[in-house]
Amino acid sequence: MLFSFLPNYWVFYFIFSSTYIQWITRLFAVKKKHLYTKEDIENRKGLLPLTASNLILRELSPLDRHRYSLANKEAYDAVSSFNRQAYRIEHILCPYFNEGEIKMFRLIQLKTNTIISGSAALQFFDLTVFDDSDLDLYVVNDWDKVALLTGFLTSIAYDYTPRSDQARTFQHAFQAGRRHHHVEPDLDNDYSDEDIWDVYSFIRASNGKKIQIITCKDNITQVIMKFHSTCVMSVITYTHAYALYPYATFVEKCSIAIRTGRLHDERASVLRAFSKYSKRGWHIESTPSVKNVLRSRSEFRDTARFVGDSACWVIPLAPVEHAYSIDDYNNIPSKVDPIRADSWYTILTDDGQTRIGLRVTVMYPPDSQVAYWFTLASIPRALRDRLGSTANYLGENKSTFSFKNSIEDLVELTRKTFEVEPDVIHGHVQNIVSKACDTMPLFKDWEGKQLGPSVYSIVMLSRQLEIIFNSFREDPSCSIDFRIDSHGQIWTWAIITLPANYPSRLISSLRMSVDDSMRKHLMGQRVWINFRHGTQELDL
Repeated sequence: MLFSFLPNYWVFYFIFSSTYIQWITRLFAVKKKHLYTKEDIENRKGLLPLTASNLILRELSPLDRHRYSLANKEAYDAVSSFNRQAYRIEHILCPYFNEGEIKMFRLIQLKTNTIISGSAALQFFDLTVFDDSDLDLYVVNDWDKVALLTGFLTSIAYDYTPRSDQARTFQHAFQAGRRHHHVEPDLDNDYSDEDIWDVYSFIRASNGKKIQIITCKDNITQVIMKFHSTCVMSVITYTHAYALYPYATFVEKCSIAIRTGRLHDERASVLRAFSKYSKRGWHIESTPSVKNVLRSRSEFRDTARFVGDSACWVIPLAPVEHAYSIDDYNNIPSKVDPIRADSWYTILTDDGQTRIGLRVTVMYPPDSQVAYWFTLASIPRALRDRLGSTANYLGENKSTFSFKNSIEDLVELTRKTFEVEPDVIHGHVQNIVSKACDTMPLFKDWEGKQLGPSVYSIVMLSRQLEIIFNSFREDPSCSIDFRIDSHGQIWTWAIITLPANYPSRLISSLRMSVDDSMRKHLMGQRVWINFRHGTQELDL
């Protein structure tokens, strides 16, 4: 009997073992998707032919493409293949350079730390083409770097085309700068001229293509963060492309107007820029949406931002190979993107504006005679009094930075200082407020326009709830309600139910934990917080 069973046993064992091995192999393959070679992906048997798949994927938002890639192996391979083909720097450079010129330009870009920004960077991320746009190149005002870049353009038949107020030769124009004149941006430019040395145009006679070199006084990020709105706040270096406000720009198709508090905000060129990008598909808003602000790792979060942080959309770019035409190409000053050391605050104000907070600081790397200027997140002096205790909430990290570090050390220090994991209480509060906003009743005024609390009031409520929740060992329950008064204003009511065993003697100290200025500030934003203890209900 035993011997008659053995053949069947071995058959069963063989089938089970084969199935088990196949299952393990598939599991390993799914877990190690990134180990697939390009040949594996190109030769895949996907859900659709590659051409048809790419046509569909192109119409999806970046977020939807990412979600689709998580469905299964075939979807992941299809999206990976699409991304490699779609996000190639050659797509935005080929109208201006041929293949060999692109390689040379990128090597010069690496050598001079030149940055592509404005509408060209927007087209790269959005996979669109604007017929009326130019290529804007940003470089620090250093003659050696600028001369290398402009010399290359001149050598490939780009002619320097001065404005009426510029010298006829480029060298004389560069030496003069804009000391005695004001640079008024034309219709296609996105920048403020405040921190710019000058703008130089180069045009190729054969096809009329225009390249503008924007020389920045100290720091390029300082110039970019003063663009008219967030949709053009993307940058492309030699190694990476960075979209600084990707969710608003590419998911919500929204561009948040940045206020500087100067006459630049009302200048005709800024209004023309708003009109231009509205026609291109972006709606201009003064503040971000509540949904965006309450997202985990929001690009409009309270804490400092920096180039390449978790709120950015970062795309690595393939290096140039076999094109060592610059004599000292290997003598590159930094092995990392120096722009990753630049940080800033995105500040929402009580009057419904969005501001950028930064200051430019100089650093002297060891064994170098050249100073490096970088931006450090800082609250503008004009906003300190208005923000009150909110300024203390944001904080600044001046003493953390040693300004004699190497650029590599500075980049790493910036990442460690500002890329802080949100704590559990922060996430808990964000979830409570987000759910309340999602289920908020529909309010309309007499004209039928939808009403709702301001973004700033929601931010202030979240901050205050986070402070209160930090005083408890266990999170109390909290309910949020929205009410409309006789003047058509929306009030936000938060009721925090204290634990049954919460000592009554501590309630007064809990209420006193909020200073009078913050209490008045919350009232001014129509935010009301109550504590419920048993049958008692006490206001903040």
